[in-house]
Amino acid sequence: MEFGLSKNHQRNEKVEKRIQTALDWLDARSTDELLAEPLGPKEIAEGVELRFQEYDTRDYAGMDYETHRKHIDIHYMIKGAEWVRWADDGDAAATDEYDPEEEIQHFGHPAFHSKALLTDRHYAIFDPTDLHAAHGMVNGKIGHNHKLCVKIAID
Repeated sequence: MEFGLSKNHQRNEKVEKRIQTALDWLDARSTDELLAEPLGPKEIAEGVELRFQEYDTRDYAGMDYETHRKHIDIHYMIKGAEWVRWADDGDAAATDEYDPEEEIQHFGHPAFHSKALLTDRHYAIFDPTDLHAAHGMVNGKIGHNHKLCVKIAID
């Protein structure tokens, strides 16, 4: 998992170019421009898909964790706040089978997790081995968020 501001991004992996393409695209737009984008998917380059979302945050107790096998997720908060949690996939039980069409598998809560507060214009990067759960309420209150989930292909 990686957490930070896009201007601080320094990661050297085979998908660096795709990650940087996404972060550069986001940095070139104002918050108002990002909020004006229609909800849903938008491909900006080969292997880089943006998924614009709008939703209310949820209580951690009712959340599942997820993983992916063929892409990295970048959770990029346009406007709002939420807790994102992550853990290694070692001790959490799968709650369903891997779905290759949706490219996702869900898990129960791990014995231990870390968390970060995702706020305006911050991101978190989750590798395929990272269990992650997003949309977490802040201070026990439901909030409304505008966020992107960027899908970075790793093949």
